Amino acid sequence: MQEEIENKLVVLIENCTKLTARELRQALEKVLARVKNRTTIQTQKAAEPHGRMTVKELAAKDKGMQSIEVNDGSIGAFQRVARKYGIDFAPFKVKGENRYLVFFKAPDADAMTAAFTEYTQKQVKKASRPSILQRLEHFKSLIQQPRKEKTRHKEPER
Repeated sequence: MQEEIENKLVVLIENCTKLTARELRQALEKVLARVKNRTTIQTQKAAEPHGRMTVKELAAKDKGMQSIEVNDGSIGAFQRVARKYGIDFAPFKVKGENRYLVFFKAPDADAMTAAFTEYTQKQVKKASRPSILQRLEHFKSLIQQPRKEKTRHKEPER
């Protein structure tokens, strides 16, 4: 058994040493072509914009653009959630009004619904918390209240 393995190993080493320069060059060219092909695919993927972009870029990217109307200016809070779920979006402010239209595209409907549910949960949680200024005012009022005087009357013992 051991001799068979050694013989096969010797034959393999002998075959590898018989490679000619031409065969070695062809093998290296194939390896370099594969590496070059991988890098071009990666650079093409990196060249596509993701996340926040202009409406024109979003419209040119793919089909299936949808929009939603937002009345407050906290669109930046949505950016983190959108990046997490791979949603591309483009905010657009309506001229003369205090409202925004947010155009978006997602890889699938499940990602879009998950992103919007997470964003709304964060907004509800943020709205339910008391503000820091209110808490600070509360603590200031506690400090301003007069404290009870704690006096001890010590009587000398004899």
